[in-house]
Amino acid sequence: MASEKQTTSKRKVAFTWALALFAMVNVALYSYMTAQGNKFGKRELTLEALRATNYEKRTEGPWVWWVTKTFLAQPRTPDVVLLGSSQMGSAIFSAEAEHRGAIVDTTDDRQVTRLAAELARAGTGKPEVFNFSMGGAMVSDHYLMANTLFKGEHKPKVAIIGVNPRDFIDNNLPSASATDTFHFLSGYADLEKLAPVSFDDSFGYLDYLINRHLPLKKANLLVYGDLPPSLGTKPSFTNPEGKGAVKSTEKKPVTTQVLRAISGSAGDVKKGEWVLPAFPPYLYMDNSKEYIKRYKNEHPRCAEGQRRYFEELLSFLADQDIKVIVVGMPSQACNRQLLSQGFWTEFRGFLARTTQNHGGTYVDLFDDKRFLADKDYLDTVHLNRWGGGKLVKAIAEATANRADIVASLKNKQGTAIGGKPGSERKWQ
Repeated sequence: MASEKQTTSKRKVAFTWALALFAMVNVALYSYMTAQGNKFGKRELTLEALRATNYEKRTEGPWVWWVTKTFLAQPRTPDVVLLGSSQMGSAIFSAEAEHRGAIVDTTDDRQVTRLAAELARAGTGKPEVFNFSMGGAMVSDHYLMANTLFKGEHKPKVAIIGVNPRDFIDNNLPSASATDTFHFLSGYADLEKLAPVSFDDSFGYLDYLINRHLPLKKANLLVYGDLPPSLGTKPSFTNPEGKGAVKSTEKKPVTTQVLRAISGSAGDVKKGEWVLPAFPPYLYMDNSKEYIKRYKNEHPRCAEGQRRYFEELLSFLADQDIKVIVVGMPSQACNRQLLSQGFWTEFRGFLARTTQNHGGTYVDLFDDKRFLADKDYLDTVHLNRWGGGKLVKAIAEATANRADIVASLKNKQGTAIGGKPGSERKWQ
């Protein structure tokens, strides 16, 4: 009996010493990192850090790596940025390839010369436009991109955000934290208000808090600095199988190639494999079954979080004095009818009210009659090159109707990233 008491006593002493040592190590690390100027949660994503990843060495990586690296590598900050999912991507990439009369590689060929030309014709000067759209992107991903990148010398003048119901209520998404973009950028973005609605359970949120604030968990910053995390074979919303590099030599039909190039559902991708032809023929695929699953529940658990992210996105852009246009993206009637009329009434009201409350312009194209079901679509939601051209014109019209945006775009400073004047290199 005495022996058992002694054993228990020793365990209590060992636990007390271990706890004390753990606390001492955390205090020491906090003091050291603070002295070095490394403030917790205040990391900056840089082009140098992106190029220091193993993705750069392999010349292949996840979509979020391609997009962030391409943006930061621009010779000057774009005047206008487009945010959206594959709906925006299919329209803009398809219209851009037709406009150039050349193949467009969706990994890093993200300059939108067609919209720039339409804006110039509308009297806004000659803006430079960058396409951030990624297949599978949610509203939370748009916030993470903007909050991480749109600061200081990398701040655009105008943000055009394409949205549809899927960006808020995709039933395949458990939470905002399930995306590649969240894994890649959450260490750089301000998530203090949004973290509580970013996880599908309390354990995920607790793990986030521990990793975000516990000094011992931040020790890897002493070694890796601002280097972004490797996604590796980690399963996520857009990469559910946790694939590494995606290799495909199989010859696919033109429609499949186009949809694949803008889908974003992949692991690591490489230049030359995700391209759009300039003049594909009219072909159509019915993807209704996919959206029946995505819209099965009109109020999934992720919806509240995505709405909070939308509000915070618009608030952040307003604080940065970035002008905003929110576009309700067109889709076919058969797709819209998968959701109730009550949902649409409330959803449209939410978008209009929230956008206007933050000083933005809301453009509702959800059921716009200019987009023809038998000509302008690749499937029930994605526009082809003809529909993409119409979308570009609609965006240009909405932009030209904002006098403050026109004045801002005409007031080009002619300075490159880094503040060096005279860099007017044209995008290809």
